[in-house]
Amino acid sequence: MILISKWFSRLLILLAVLLAGWTVQVDASAEALIDFIPGRQVYRVAIITPSGVEEYVYHVEFQVNPGTRELKVSTDGPGYTMESRYDADLGLLNSEMKVVTGEDAARVGFDHRVAAFDSVEDKMVLAFYLDGKLQDTREVYLPQQATEVEVLGLYLQALLNQNRTDFHGLILDLNASGRYQLDSRVLTDKQFEALIRQKNMAPQIRDMLAAGQITVFSIGYNGILRLFFPTRFHVVLEKAAPHRILAYWAGSGKRLRYVVYEFLE
Repeated sequence: MILISKWFSRLLILLAVLLAGWTVQVDASAEALIDFIPGRQVYRVAIITPSGVEEYVYHVEFQVNPGTRELKVSTDGPGYTMESRYDADLGLLNSEMKVVTGEDAARVGFDHRVAAFDSVEDKMVLAFYLDGKLQDTREVYLPQQATEVEVLGLYLQALLNQNRTDFHGLILDLNASGRYQLDSRVLTDKQFEALIRQKNMAPQIRDMLAAGQITVFSIGYNGILRLFFPTRFHVVLEKAAPHRILAYWAGSGKRLRYVVYEFLE
């Protein structure tokens, strides 16, 4: 979810329509989700074209604070930096993004974005600044416990580490300032073999699917809404514990991009 180039802006729009505003509803459980993810994970993340060309590369660190039982997510790339805090059930507490280049800031209309959860009114409040001046504010009401798309992979990782695959809920994307109720299913071997045969499949993803030992979640609308929003969002994780994140993608045609995670430490 990045604001770095035109194609990624289009991807954000797609995700906004399809999964935008990603707010993942958290199911009640005896233990918090944070108890089922590793204490620290660092990834190199590459956004690639269907032909396999890397268009943008950044690094993300997921760090659990056992004292506060919070998750800190730090993202560092040539176009933007971001630091976010999440509670024990991966609900976003606050986030701060800084756009690095003037060109990108001019294109998106801000160079600094702050988001914070208002627990009294159950809403996420976003403020956008440019050169220190407030440009816009937005609010997203969250009637249920929720988690934001930046940690969707961790949410699914936590489920797999509980031997669960039952993801159903809201998803919140701060870049889209919205929320949608989505459902998921885990693809069978036969189903993700069909993915391999799809046109415009990036070679890195095709090799990943062909190698096996993975779990593929397909997330999107079910029921009648699927007729209007048929595109689905795919998330790939390692099959073996701790089920590290491997990739995700959504879209088609010129909007199609793949996001590939390489675990570093």
